[in-house]
Amino acid sequence: MKTSAVVVAVLANLILTACFVGDENAGKRASRREIVDAAARCGVPNFRPTKAGDAWAAYVEGERPDHGPKGDCIYANLKSQGKMATR
Repeated sequence: MKTSAVVVAVLANLILTACFVGDENAGKRASRREIVDAAARCGVPNFRPTKAGDAWAAYVEGERPDHGPKGDCIYANLKSQGKMATR
């Protein structure tokens, strides 16, 4: 009985850790420079991305964080390059 409990515990641990191997999107995150360049292409010169944890966000002053024409343009531009930023 004790052995089967240990086996179940080990298997449960293996299953749970297998789900969190790493961040699959880590290589696709846009750098600060890439966001600044995308903003310039969208008509937002001298843009300063917002630090969001270990990533960057492209919040445009005066727009809602989740929607706005310039912000939408920046995120779409990054997406077209296979990159993403926090929103």
